[in-house]
Amino acid sequence: MAGTDYSSYLRIDELLDLQHPLTVGAHDEMLFVVIHQAYELWFKVILHELDYATAELQAGRPQRAMAPLHRTTRVDELLIAQLRVLETLTPEGFLKFRDPLKPASGLQSGQFRAIEVLGGLDGATPADASSLSDHDREELRRRFGLPNLFTALCASLRAHGFDAPDGDATELRERRIGALVALYRDHATPERAVLHRVCELLLDHDEAISRWRFHHALMAAREIGSRPGTGGGGVAYLDTTIASRFFPELWEVRNRL
Repeated sequence: MAGTDYSSYLRIDELLDLQHPLTVGAHDEMLFVVIHQAYELWFKVILHELDYATAELQAGRPQRAMAPLHRTTRVDELLIAQLRVLETLTPEGFLKFRDPLKPASGLQSGQFRAIEVLGGLDGATPADASSLSDHDREELRRRFGLPNLFTALCASLRAHGFDAPDGDATELRERRIGALVALYRDHATPERAVLHRVCELLLDHDEAISRWRFHHALMAAREIGSRPGTGGGGVAYLDTTIASRFFPELWEVRNRL
């Protein structure tokens, strides 16, 4: 019986037929297309890992969430590293193929919006955002109804005896922060050590995405200056995202210790 060969297993022929630059003679457009396709593949991996971690946390099994969270942070670093490759694109090289891209924009990446929703980001793109495809809007609506990473963390905290209720009220938030402060002050037992490690892995992910946002804004400024992006956002919009945090209560713990 014939085994599986490399090319057919990875569908290489189909994969390499997915790059179709729009501007004849724009040498740098191939890099631009491949980088952004690679981003979408890594976003798919991130969602695959974070969905697994969320399910395990929601089930009160934080030890099983550690490996996918750790893998996610490694992929996050690849997102940042890819910007260094994209920065080899010069402004004049980008301008050769920029106009036909309008109104396409990274803002239309449904998968990145899903990563934001899974992170519980306040102000994440609404599921009915007109710039998204019908499929992406449907997927985001589905995700808005599911536990995110932080609510799943709180479920694990409750399963292990911590007072970490759900809810947006100030009193409920203070109880959660109090539980997290108690965990950070004492995580000597194996059970508490696992929960503490999960919290730190979540912050690793949060910090890496923030660093990616910052580097992305700088890269965009090098390419287009202060002019609007192809989708109308541009550097001015990217700058507003730099301070975004997935897990503000985990950051607040630092102020309470």
